[in-house]
Amino acid sequence: MTEILIKKLKPAPILVAGDVMVDEYILGDVERISPESPVPVLVARDRLRKLGGAGNVVRNLVTMGAKVALFATVGADNAGRWFKRHCEEMGVEGFWLKDDTSRPTTMKTRVVARNQQIVRIDEEHVTAIAKEIELAVAEDIRSVMPQVKAAVVSDYGKGFLTPTLLQTLLSSAKANAVPVFVDPKGIDYSRYRGATYITPNVREASMASGIEIHHREHLLEAGRILVDQVKAEGVVITRGKDGITLVTRNKAQDFPVKPVEIVDVTGAGDTVVSALALSVASGLPIENAIVLANLAASLVVARFGAASVSLNEMVEALKDHRHTNKALSPEDMDVALRNHRMQGHRIVFTNGCFDLFHAGHLASLRKASDFGDVLVVGINSDKSAAGLKGPGRPIVPQSDRVELVSALSFVDFVVVFDEETPLDLIKKVRPDVLVKGEDWVGKKVVGEEIVIARGGRVEFVKHVGGLSTTDLIRKIRG
Repeated sequence: MTEILIKKLKPAPILVAGDVMVDEYILGDVERISPESPVPVLVARDRLRKLGGAGNVVRNLVTMGAKVALFATVGADNAGRWFKRHCEEMGVEGFWLKDDTSRPTTMKTRVVARNQQIVRIDEEHVTAIAKEIELAVAEDIRSVMPQVKAAVVSDYGKGFLTPTLLQTLLSSAKANAVPVFVDPKGIDYSRYRGATYITPNVREASMASGIEIHHREHLLEAGRILVDQVKAEGVVITRGKDGITLVTRNKAQDFPVKPVEIVDVTGAGDTVVSALALSVASGLPIENAIVLANLAASLVVARFGAASVSLNEMVEALKDHRHTNKALSPEDMDVALRNHRMQGHRIVFTNGCFDLFHAGHLASLRKASDFGDVLVVGINSDKSAAGLKGPGRPIVPQSDRVELVSALSFVDFVVVFDEETPLDLIKKVRPDVLVKGEDWVGKKVVGEEIVIARGGRVEFVKHVGGLSTTDLIRKIRG
């Protein structure tokens, strides 16, 4: 049933208005204390940036297939330029984004050692936007509203969503019969009066309603107060591991969620409001929209940092496959590994043809997995293997070799490469540890410069004596 709902989602046009920011992550390891003062010294390995705030809503919507018109301001600075460029790379026009020279782009920098955040640095200027920008954005919103199927208000309290701008958006949406979904901020929800649905979490619902929520009856009472305050069709209260509760004037309904291992709840609210907006924009009732929002949120909380999820990932999550999402294309590797890097996981890479998979292959891969937290295995394509091994090889076709290696519990990702060497793939994976067989000791290892330049290392594993694919083929033919 849920898979059928996912297939009903359309690339609907959706308006997003709110406070945008840049989320930056500095990732590394701490191995000593500074001699200057009793603070840890982080040796930085990676620096990553993501769209934050309303920008994460945009990223979620685009990943799910929506077409987005974003209304926000950025500073005339490096972070603002990066934000606009990244939007354009995702296919989101920067036409409606305004440069605000009076304040910087809000930026949150998180310093992470392994999976532990050491400190967060916020750079922001929290004041209402200038009147001339407010008037220009209001006019733009009025012009675009007739062309969209839903609108999302992503309020982070940074000053973009002034009372005038909110009223313009809500009244224009009502005039054009466009449903509005609000991810609220603060305790005065009367400013969102006229919204279709608001999506507070339990803590936010408690603060805005004045009701201390200790059990379900308190939750429903708070929800009804907020429905009346906002004059909304309903309040969608997110409850973490307990799922979502929908409260309307006439009823209340709980939507449980399948238990998952929670890594980071950052941005889960953005995912929920995005899935709701796209679902309703695609013609689904709010109850079905919540089912999909629950599924999407359960996937992103299993990742580190503000994350997004695609419709394909949602479909795959419904399937009971042992090797789901292990086999990736080289182009998808960076995205797949990003969350592991944010958690400080050590990424290991090794490669081979793995033709006629035998105990020697098994031992080498198991040993490679011991060198880190995430094992990525590169497999020569049929074309590449034939070029290396000669006529008649490989014996086992590419798809079967991928399936065999994916079946190993200690292998996290499998990627096929066409080139004679895995150099281009290593550039994409950027491993911390590169693993080769002991026969490579003293020789130049492909990709070692890339790994060592990033502070990584090369490791060698022993071969199991008397085992090789060539010998097996010779024995069989004999």
